[in-house]
Amino acid sequence: MHSEIANGLQRGEFCVLYQPFFASNGTGMAGVEALLRWNHPSRPRMGPDEFIIAAERSGIIFDLGQFVLREACRDAVQWPSLSIAVNVSALQLLDPRFVDCVQTAAQEAGLPFERLELEIVESSFIKDFAIAEQALTRLRSLGIKIALDDFGTGYSSLTYLRRLPFDKIKIDRSFVAGVDMVQSAAIVQAVVALGRALGFKITAEGVETEEQRRFLRACGCHYLQGYLFSKPVAGAIIGEKLAA
Repeated sequence: MHSEIANGLQRGEFCVLYQPFFASNGTGMAGVEALLRWNHPSRPRMGPDEFIIAAERSGIIFDLGQFVLREACRDAVQWPSLSIAVNVSALQLLDPRFVDCVQTAAQEAGLPFERLELEIVESSFIKDFAIAEQALTRLRSLGIKIALDDFGTGYSSLTYLRRLPFDKIKIDRSFVAGVDMVQSAAIVQAVVALGRALGFKITAEGVETEEQRRFLRACGCHYLQGYLFSKPVAGAIIGEKLAA
């Protein structure tokens, strides 16, 4: 898999799609999340869940991450009203080159740092919090926003919130899907209350129904993302949505 990924990068088999997220108050599209896809020559199009672990184990995750970051920054320059969110592996975060590479990617594309957001997956295992905190603090000092993605799916949620400098929490889609049940609804309400008390912006992922949208807005989520609004699409489609 490592050699396939490396060869795929060289052959241009990877692409970046974008899923919009919207302000819950109905004011429109607030930003997009960059999502990596692999157009494998002998398999159906693959999402990151199918190859990220192999990329992390082989060490090629840094090259993959840089590819996504550069593509996202270049595309985002065309959408000056939007922020752009890019997912980051815990291994990238601990790489001593990471902060400089993020800064370079944004500067070369001409993207203001304030429009860039990095999403750290909550289920990622961060081996060295001191290094991670230092990297995230440097990035935030530039104006880059930091989000904790898939909140509630791992075992270290509160530890991450306590030790790392975040600006946003993203509520995992598994909780959003179950808001018609008492337990999931209570969890979502508690997460929103916690996040707002800490001064974070809150995004709910996986919104698929009008009922979920109304509930999440009433809870106090700032942003909503999911198939109710848009599937992941090519960058050209984002431009068309903005022009419509």
